[in-house]
Amino acid sequence: MKTSVFSLLCCIALVSFPACETNKTFPGEVYRFDLQQMVKTGVAHEWVVSPEFGGKTLSIDIVNNDHELVLSPDSKGIDWVKANYFVCEVWHDNPYIVMLHLQLFRQTDEDLAVHTQGDEAVKKETGPRIEYVTGILPQLKTQLVMPLSYLDGQDIISTRQPRQLKAVVWGRRIEPTDIGKVSMTFHPAEAPDYLPRQIQIASAYLTTKPPKPYEKHATAVVDSFGQWTARDWPGKVHSIDELKTSMAKTESLAASAVFPDEWSAFGGWKQLRFKPKGFFYTHHDGRRWWLVDPDGYAFISAGVDCINNGESGVLSGQEDLFAWLPPKNDPLFANTYLERRNKTEVNFLKSNLIRMYGPLWQEKWEEITTGLMKQWRVNTVGNWSDSDMARRRKMPYVFNMVNFPSVPVKLYRDFPDVFDPAYQQASQRFAEQLEQIKNDPYLIGYFLQNEPHWAFGDNNLAFEMFATPTPAFTKKEMARWLQKKYGDILRFNEAWKLNLPDFDALETFTMKDKPSDTAWDDCYEFSGLMVDRYVETVCNEVKKVDPNHLNLGMRYAWISSELCYRAGAWFDVFSINGYSTPDPPRTDELSRRSGKPVLIGEWHFGCATDRGLPSTGVQGAESQLARGEAYRYYFEQGIARPEVIGIHWFQWNDQPVFGRFDGENCNIGFLDVCMQPYPELTNQAKRSHERMYRLSNGNEQPYGNVFRKVPQIF
Repeated sequence: MKTSVFSLLCCIALVSFPACETNKTFPGEVYRFDLQQMVKTGVAHEWVVSPEFGGKTLSIDIVNNDHELVLSPDSKGIDWVKANYFVCEVWHDNPYIVMLHLQLFRQTDEDLAVHTQGDEAVKKETGPRIEYVTGILPQLKTQLVMPLSYLDGQDIISTRQPRQLKAVVWGRRIEPTDIGKVSMTFHPAEAPDYLPRQIQIASAYLTTKPPKPYEKHATAVVDSFGQWTARDWPGKVHSIDELKTSMAKTESLAASAVFPDEWSAFGGWKQLRFKPKGFFYTHHDGRRWWLVDPDGYAFISAGVDCINNGESGVLSGQEDLFAWLPPKNDPLFANTYLERRNKTEVNFLKSNLIRMYGPLWQEKWEEITTGLMKQWRVNTVGNWSDSDMARRRKMPYVFNMVNFPSVPVKLYRDFPDVFDPAYQQASQRFAEQLEQIKNDPYLIGYFLQNEPHWAFGDNNLAFEMFATPTPAFTKKEMARWLQKKYGDILRFNEAWKLNLPDFDALETFTMKDKPSDTAWDDCYEFSGLMVDRYVETVCNEVKKVDPNHLNLGMRYAWISSELCYRAGAWFDVFSINGYSTPDPPRTDELSRRSGKPVLIGEWHFGCATDRGLPSTGVQGAESQLARGEAYRYYFEQGIARPEVIGIHWFQWNDQPVFGRFDGENCNIGFLDVCMQPYPELTNQAKRSHERMYRLSNGNEQPYGNVFRKVPQIF
């Protein structure tokens, strides 16, 4: 999920409200934003005595979404260069996460904003150079910390800070000296039980050093089962006995479950058969695309991502939020901890399984999980799942390749210097991970990577490459390409409106703004050659190692530019993560442009209104019942399309209420942290999966009731 899709700029936004009447100073403080000045923009507000902050605090009315709060109209007198962090202290008691959007504009002109994820392209409009988006947990005093290093536009997802949730940066680099207006907006939830609420801002400032963590929180935010303490709901587990009862119900649901008689051993459709090849492959029958299972039966992939024994959430720096933690000195419970990205994470679903089943917890989890998959007619173990479990239990699966080839020099975000000879060598090493699974008939295919960050936005890769003077093989290649195109330096200088002595000078040339429209167009044309090299090199190497399985592509977050289509030429299947609503993305166009069938690698609808998490995820429904209805509509509308060969839900379990590694904490699972299914969702998913072959073959019509969604609360 997307990787998903939210935190630091919001911090900046909050900054515009400096602690009202406080004389408190902050370590390394460079500049304090004037909260009194900011609310002159007309937003409803009041000054309140805050028990959370222990003094007078600004309270903003955030019910309406049509306001813009100007943190600074022009940044005059603000030394952005000297500062390293933006910090904002904030608190709210809304029932759900509140989304904050911080926008930074350039002084000199307006840019095209690259921040809106549409059905297949990025929305372009005049707007900020960079937008920072994050969510704030309810009833938890939070220090939002944004490293100003993110102003270079090279990172999409920020590193987590204690108590912060996911933060996403959209747009292009902005120099600190170019910052002009800075503003922010709040986006509260829209839900049946939502009431007019406020958000409190105690201070906002720039500093040279990160702030010290807050004092210990007065009450636990997470209970001993990994559930949110701020709310009660139907099915919430309150004791070990209740956990045993709920686990027994789930185990009973999974027991003795099998796929329908009309399905093959792989989950294919026995009523339609093609040539068996011993591995999955794609086939167009003259009317539509199909996957074909190893025995030759037509196959549609109904999958779920992240089928594993729970998801870890960040513990480091947040220990005070927990009522209980699994004992690290116990050999079994030690398995619930994970060290990743220099932080300790803890997994409460795994802890709950250990409390129920002791040393047999892994075996019982696999047994229950594969039983539930068969019960709900899920025939594919999706991305980021336990592929070892899939192989042991003989379930079709997709494989997520890791460590996409790279070299020391990055040209833009994660896009490597692809003309470096070392890139070819890295691609060869990358392909080697397929060696151990190349003969597995249950493997459908492999994803090369997920949501490459260079493709977040309609980015001109070659233009961005010239943002720094860093030497690169790709710059040398482009210089040769331009010399061949223009012939001599005089013609080139005239077209680009430059005065370079020769083409070699391009290797150290830098540009912040385009010198001419021709320069921009030339850069975009060469960006296509960069993408060709980027994809073709890798795809050739993986096919050498594994000629048996399908190359499922890169799982783009969305189609942001022509460059994404271009890459599809080397894939067997074009994959897209489809968080559009209410219908799937324009898969017909994807297939037409690529000539390939389409697999939707991620989609979901969460709900934060009637269960135990405060976030819906990327797309939201107003209730669990609506979530089930949303599943049926999206899945059946998609599967009925002749180019769609699979749709994979994100994800199997809910995310941790205190946030996974990047801060996501969404109600998007088939099951909760206590292994309790959401029957409103799973029952509807089962109905759709049982119909999917007849839908795909045109024997039945897809579900047509359009559901009511709510804005994302991510």
